[in-house]
Amino acid sequence: MYRKSTKKNKLNTLKYGFSLGLAIMCSLSFSQTFTMGKKCRASLETAQSALHSEMYSEALELFGTFSSKCKTKDAKEATAVGKAEALNGLEQYSEAITEADKALDITKGKSLNGHFQKAIALNKSGDLEGSKASLEQVIALTENNQNISQRASNYGLLAALYERQLNDISSAQEFLNKAKQLDPNNINILIQEGTMYSTIKDFNRAFLSYDTAKGIDPSNVELATARVNSRLRMLETKYGTKKAQELRNKMTADEKVLVCEDLNTSKSLGLNDMNKDLFLALICNQ
Repeated sequence: MYRKSTKKNKLNTLKYGFSLGLAIMCSLSFSQTFTMGKKCRASLETAQSALHSEMYSEALELFGTFSSKCKTKDAKEATAVGKAEALNGLEQYSEAITEADKALDITKGKSLNGHFQKAIALNKSGDLEGSKASLEQVIALTENNQNISQRASNYGLLAALYERQLNDISSAQEFLNKAKQLDPNNINILIQEGTMYSTIKDFNRAFLSYDTAKGIDPSNVELATARVNSRLRMLETKYGTKKAQELRNKMTADEKVLVCEDLNTSKSLGLNDMNKDLFLALICNQ
């Protein structure tokens, strides 16, 4: 799954494609009415960026800032589960349980992520029976949801949590399969699946998912972002460099065609990124 890295590298990661994953995670985490304004959403994404980059102390501070300004029920739940995950990352399990319980109190026991974070904290604290009970609540809440679209999104959330926190790709894929069976045209689930495999550098699997998504909505901006980020990551991994000049000299003709196709698509959809524009000019506009 996500590898440990230095703070500098993690900060670079924030700038490289992370907003896409956060947008999808937000839509999965709050599949019901989302009552936050734009500023609160942006503040939440900043906090989650630090959290998902394993910058747990920074995440706690950012969630504190978020909670001081954003007071809706959704915001209070997001704060509690965000702090719980950060505290789990810091191995402060008693405090994590306290925050998870806050999320469960706010939602009257219906917070999937609240139950999940509590399960992790209980497991790490040695309470295996308590952990099992919390995970059973997660599954029950998901499977008893009669709204098919929400149930599919909840399976997507479970997949993301199993991938990110438990490094369990097999279970994550099982949940994604359930999500796709329920809502086969949910493009966010397919993008999530592709990005999961791109993260572990299984690029063939990643592009199978992206290609399926492209067949559903070829003009989807999030998909275009995911494809170009994964295409560049694949080339950087294969050739051991991020320098456009070196990649241009090492790439095959077929690879140039594919990366230029993805870059041009993202550009045509209005995505502006200075580094990608430079890559496009150097590699593709010859």
